[in-house]
Amino acid sequence: MINRRQLLQGVGAAAAFSGFSGRLLAQSAPIDVIVIGAGGAELTAAKELLAAGINVLVLEARDRIGGRAFTDTSLGVPWDRGCSWLHASDVNPLVTYARQNDFEVFADKFPRQIYDGSRRMGGAETAGYRAVQKRMGREMAEAAFTQATIADPWYPMAESGLTSWEGIEPPNYSVLDSQQFIEEGDDLMIPRGYGSLLAHYAREVPVRLRTPVSRIRWTARGVTADTNAGAIGARVVVVALPPVVIADGAVIFSPHLPVEVLQAHHDLPLGLMNKVALKFRRNVFPSERTEFWQLRRNDGRGIEFLTRLWDSNVCIGLSAGRFAYELEAAGEAAMIEHALTELTTMLGGDLRRQFDRGATTAWSSDPFARGAYSHCLPGRYGARAILTRPVGGRIVFAGEHTEQTAYGTLHGAHMSGLRAAREARRLLAGSAA
Repeated sequence: MINRRQLLQGVGAAAAFSGFSGRLLAQSAPIDVIVIGAGGAELTAAKELLAAGINVLVLEARDRIGGRAFTDTSLGVPWDRGCSWLHASDVNPLVTYARQNDFEVFADKFPRQIYDGSRRMGGAETAGYRAVQKRMGREMAEAAFTQATIADPWYPMAESGLTSWEGIEPPNYSVLDSQQFIEEGDDLMIPRGYGSLLAHYAREVPVRLRTPVSRIRWTARGVTADTNAGAIGARVVVVALPPVVIADGAVIFSPHLPVEVLQAHHDLPLGLMNKVALKFRRNVFPSERTEFWQLRRNDGRGIEFLTRLWDSNVCIGLSAGRFAYELEAAGEAAMIEHALTELTTMLGGDLRRQFDRGATTAWSSDPFARGAYSHCLPGRYGARAILTRPVGGRIVFAGEHTEQTAYGTLHGAHMSGLRAAREARRLLAGSAA
């Protein structure tokens, strides 16, 4: 049994970090590097540069750090509003950091249960689901989708499962791009929260919160960031904003970015995964253990549930793709109602009487995110590589969307931050020569 008090340890680290980050820094010395944003990529880049003795200023538009890695404790137990799983644990550097700093991690081996109405289906009955999902992946890779696969009765649910990986339905992303992701090792979970781990990792990085950047001006001599606090100059800028933020023109570059660089931002839009967290007054599920539950549906409008989060009475529901957009547009109350309706179908009406309260995410409506994680448009493979190259000797791009083998993940953002720090140091050395 997981100790609730242990779960809430480390949340203080995130809160203390936010308070520390809110200080405005005295800029007596010239700034070498401006880092725009305080998500996983930006915090990693800033930490590496600071460790090298480089004068860095981190600007964050939100009133908190973490970006799409944020642990919420409002329901009495930590749950991640954004990224939750430490994917590819054999090659994920954040796994090592977690273990070295006393963050418990364990493999996601939770049982998967599928219900046909109120009847739980057995393993033999659901074997076809796994089989068609595997067949879909193979046929997509070979560009040879068969009518037999599409006609399979498990196809709608299998497609929903693949949608959750990219945040958008399979026909809308590059299969070649998705094949480059390296998935080695179990997917791990972290009871104290992935957002709390990131806050711990970057706890000594000072950040100016509530300081959105509206324009980046760059010349051969340096860069200037226009903010609500005035213009700030530096020699190099690290930009790890979600690609859609740049594609939509929320941050203007003067002069304009090269055509291929701007096009790459358009080619890497964000898909969507949202969550609904439901707290009950008692355990309403037939098991004390954590499980994944899913109602069998043929319309693509289903939610996958993680029950008994960290042995609590909190349940987390996940929706992705078009349906996630539909629910988000309908609003929090509608999202909670849909989740309760699905659970009631599986468990019966007593569940509603035990419902306490809920919370939802709305990542596509967040002006600083505009989605959950990146995918590459069909036929646009190679866009990520374009964004790993500096622009004008002054601009370095980072973020999960630039990391070909780990895109869509926090460890991908972290790896891109390491790359960005190395590149920024190289540019600084070159400009000083």
